[in-house]
Amino acid sequence: LQVSVDQKHLAEARSGILSILHTIMSSVTLLWSVLHQADISDKPAAASAAATSNINLGSTKKLRQQILELLGPISMNHGAHFMAAIAYVWNERKQVKTPIRNKVIPVASEEQLLLVELVRSVSAMHTETVMQTVKEVLKQPPATAKDKKHISLEVCMLQFFYAYVQRIPVSSLVDSWPSLLVLLKDSMQLGLPAPGQFLILGVLNEFILKNPNLESKKDQRELQDVTHKVVEAIGTIAGSSLEPTTWLRRNLEVKASPQIVVDGTNLEADVEDLMLTVMEASSFTPSVYSVHALTLLAEVLAHLLDMVFYSDEKEKVIPLLVNIMHYVVPYLRNHSAHNAPSYRACIQLLSSLSGYQYTRRAWKKEAFDLFMDHTFFQMDASCVSHWRAIIDHLMTHDKTTFRDLITRVAVAQSSSLSLFTNRDAELEQRAMLLKRLAFTIYSSEVDQYQKYLPDIQERLVESLRLPQVPILHAQVFLFFRVLLLRMSPQHLTSLWPTMITELVQVFLLMEQELTADEDISRTSGPSVAGLETTYSGGNGFSTSYNSQRWLNLYLSACKFLDLALALPPESLPQFQMYRWAFIPEASDDSGLEVRRQGTHQREFKPYVVRLVKLLRKRAKKNPEEDCSTKTIPWEPGHLMLTLYVIRSMEQLLPFFNLLSQVFNSKASCRTGPVYSHNPADSSFTGSKEGHKLESQKVFWSRARQNIEEMVEKDFLEGLIKT
Repeated sequence: LQVSVDQKHLAEARSGILSILHTIMSSVTLLWSVLHQADISDKPAAASAAATSNINLGSTKKLRQQILELLGPISMNHGAHFMAAIAYVWNERKQVKTPIRNKVIPVASEEQLLLVELVRSVSAMHTETVMQTVKEVLKQPPATAKDKKHISLEVCMLQFFYAYVQRIPVSSLVDSWPSLLVLLKDSMQLGLPAPGQFLILGVLNEFILKNPNLESKKDQRELQDVTHKVVEAIGTIAGSSLEPTTWLRRNLEVKASPQIVVDGTNLEADVEDLMLTVMEASSFTPSVYSVHALTLLAEVLAHLLDMVFYSDEKEKVIPLLVNIMHYVVPYLRNHSAHNAPSYRACIQLLSSLSGYQYTRRAWKKEAFDLFMDHTFFQMDASCVSHWRAIIDHLMTHDKTTFRDLITRVAVAQSSSLSLFTNRDAELEQRAMLLKRLAFTIYSSEVDQYQKYLPDIQERLVESLRLPQVPILHAQVFLFFRVLLLRMSPQHLTSLWPTMITELVQVFLLMEQELTADEDISRTSGPSVAGLETTYSGGNGFSTSYNSQRWLNLYLSACKFLDLALALPPESLPQFQMYRWAFIPEASDDSGLEVRRQGTHQREFKPYVVRLVKLLRKRAKKNPEEDCSTKTIPWEPGHLMLTLYVIRSMEQLLPFFNLLSQVFNSKASCRTGPVYSHNPADSSFTGSKEGHKLESQKVFWSRARQNIEEMVEKDFLEGLIKT
């Protein structure tokens, strides 16, 4: 203090130190982390909280104190430089690539979190001071670290601030609301890169989670206002992969360009690097962030708006959501592979919004239109559960929508197939509507639509009246499977005769085709009275039976039988009366002769036995399609048939082989019949019986979940089934 120093030299020295402050901070934080590790490893669990460890530099407590004494004055006099240096070190300490990183906002590493602890330990850096300093850095980042490439200082600063907000007490956050509001408002004016704007939404969301209610109405209005602006900004980024179809602004479509994925292990390895890179305005295209924006909105938007806008203010949310839906719907209309990441994110967003009834006005019409689109089922299997939630919310809270769907099916069925229209197109339309009605019921709770069952049954019977329409009848069998899973047994009693009759008809048809292949006259085969009028239109055997549509029908019918056998017998009591017609029971001996009305007749052989025999013969004739050696596993409560499409009937041979073996006496001795897993068959008593019942509940609960996942995939169209 006594030596006179030239102010010019002092200024040079100061700017010299500030220019390397990020390097100094890097060293200091390294020492801070060493002290942290020493305290963790040396301090025994039972030791006093006041105890301090010693490393070869001295007592950790004293070293911490000295670090804070060094940083205190710097943070007070050069806050912006100090925080910019923290941001620089934050980027240095980022996590090494992890196998699964599916977060839009990167999760802070342990070393980065020590930076938060360090800043909180500096006495001069109160919460309000931190907020004001972060705002300064965002507005005018110090030039010191700007020469370092591959770093967006603003984004790193906000990543630090996001982690800081997550870890400070609620009281500190609430007391600093005015400063936080200014920071949020100003940040929206700065034109930050997209990752920075994501972090602004993240910070806002953290504040609302910690403190949903502000005491002052003025504060609450300002919170609503800033939320509106932040969400709109993210919505604009979300729509950046869209372009207008015409000069009319309201029509948007997806650009035909690849999209960066935010999806677990599929996440692009360099997403974080990209997010941290300062890109020149000429090369920067915000559309690389559209999927990230949609994913972030899916995670936070629905809950955020519900917290910020009170029950009497929900109307204010609708215009904002209408704008967001303007960007979401074009992605959901596009089923191309390159749009899949956006589709997944959008369906998650719509699903989360649909859970709040007050939002319905913003998405109801668009969701129903998408549902009725002919490409609706061309989606990834991971999206189905979200659509189920949306359709359930759509139909449950508005019964007129469900009735409208049933009416559409009825109207389509009542219109006669005209000679002057495309018959195939009309039939496809009927099948499409029936499939959507089935999906609606599949998306509901058990017995939710029980009172509509007479109407539904009428629609199904009407669909079956048309002869030679495999595309429609295949959907009927899918509908039957849905009803087995979504209606209680007592409500389906009147439908079982129809279900069994149709199953018999399809098996007879398969048998007829296989028999015709052997050049055996149709009269020597099983009686197919009534079949000709139902399926063949009285024109005799049609060679088109082997076309893909007929194969789809055969597969759909077999899957219905598979499900009926997989479900516990007590949930399908009516089916137990008919199962003998399809599969050989343990006591069967199909070779016995019986005397009836004075003539000898062979005893009835179950359809499975008959079809196995014919399929084996055909397989021998076509060695290239021989599936007789293929086996499929059998487990109680699991579906055996997991194919989604077949190219020839021989592909069903392993399934029929299994059915003909697993239920006969020998196989039963070896593996136990399907129903041995049922509580009703348990002979245990007392506590053992109670335990058995409980384990049976768990078993069937898991089995049902597996079954439902398999049935769910049968709704999907196109190649994406995984």
